Amino acid sequence: VFGDYDILEEIDRGGMGVVYRARHRQLGRIVALKLIRSGELASDAEIQRFRSEAEAAATLNHPGIVPIYEVGMLGGLVFYTMAYIDGQSLSDLVLEGPMAPMEAARIVHKLCSAVDFAHRAGVYHRDIKPANVLIDASGQPILIDFGLAKFAHRDSALTTTGQILGTPAYIAPEHASGRASQTTEASDVYSLGAILYCLCAGQPPFSGPTPFDVLIQVLDRDPKPSKLNRRVTTELDHICLKTLEKDPAHRYATASELASELQKVLQGQPIDCPQPSLLGRIESWWRREPLLVVHACGIGGTTAIVAISHWWRGEPSPQFQARILLLCIWLATSFIIQYWVVRARWRDLACLTWVTIDVTIYTTLVTFAASPRSMLLIGYPMLIVASSLFYRKRFVMFTTAVCICGFLMLEFFVPLDDVVKLDFIAIFISGLGLINLALLSTIRRVRSMSVFYEQGE
Repeated sequence: VFGDYDILEEIDRGGMGVVYRARHRQLGRIVALKLIRSGELASDAEIQRFRSEAEAAATLNHPGIVPIYEVGMLGGLVFYTMAYIDGQSLSDLVLEGPMAPMEAARIVHKLCSAVDFAHRAGVYHRDIKPANVLIDASGQPILIDFGLAKFAHRDSALTTTGQILGTPAYIAPEHASGRASQTTEASDVYSLGAILYCLCAGQPPFSGPTPFDVLIQVLDRDPKPSKLNRRVTTELDHICLKTLEKDPAHRYATASELASELQKVLQGQPIDCPQPSLLGRIESWWRREPLLVVHACGIGGTTAIVAISHWWRGEPSPQFQARILLLCIWLATSFIIQYWVVRARWRDLACLTWVTIDVTIYTTLVTFAASPRSMLLIGYPMLIVASSLFYRKRFVMFTTAVCICGFLMLEFFVPLDDVVKLDFIAIFISGLGLINLALLSTIRRVRSMSVFYEQGE
């Protein structure tokens, strides 16, 4: 029992509060009762933020926003009650797999109406994500949890520059870089685009083992839902990419504009999808699939050099066809593995497999190369350095181990003296080990910053 309410069960708990399903004894109404999580030990700032959440939601009367019934304090505990929505959250629905693109567009289109209404009332949500959207029995999406909301025309001491607010996979880049005080309508529009991507692709636009890994991708990567769901149309792809633009000035300025575009898609009307320039396409490809771009450029350049060299010398080479065949297999394999890299469930295994294939094929190519082969050994440290782009220590350690194994395997394929002298083997392996240690030290320092991001969240 809590005041006039009988608590029936716990529904959910988050960073600020615990939500219960409760019954008002006098009215017999089932409500969702939210209590501040830290209870009587809550600080003044926590209480102020909790009250601000209730106040923000209470000022909004819209069918797509959860209504607030009562705000108060009882026994030193701050609480408020809201309508109980008997339905699933979008995060639960996504677990079943990607939605039909038109259904995803319908849901986000309705969400846009609620978000636009909040913006017109001067309220920015700042934490729009699938877990904060409930689907009621009629299919209407209901926006909940205004715990990080900000009033547009009110200075807030609860938000400062350098603070990270929201869930990493769904926050706008300006928030990911610690500029939460620069919140605009475009920040919530970005989150709506992230939800649209998640519904279409069946996974968040960015994922990783820690919030830090996700935030790096938010700042640097461009996701594309059609890579994971071929049913996604060109129009929806364009809308997703535009709402997820890094620069707020390049997104839809308001939720109303986004809703207008989605409405055209739902009605089968064409939308303006300007084709990017060749340079723009290459840049987009690089931001979306950097590993594949690096492989394509490296393998393509090597193939061109091998072919030109063979033509220039004009000498028959029995290994020429084998080299070209290996390079083609390497390139084809890269495109195949990239298909799995973009899938969060298989990403780590795919990357480790990719490293193993890279070193294996590269070592085989060295054995087919003409003497002196020692000049080609530079490829091994280059592969180790490239693996550090993941900011994952185990990737660097695994790559280093595989490169050392590949280097030692050369002894079994070619005469040892044809590669390097015996004393240089130890020096070269030691060099690879030192590169590994230097990269691990750098990654450790960079990742130590993740403590700051996680505390900000």
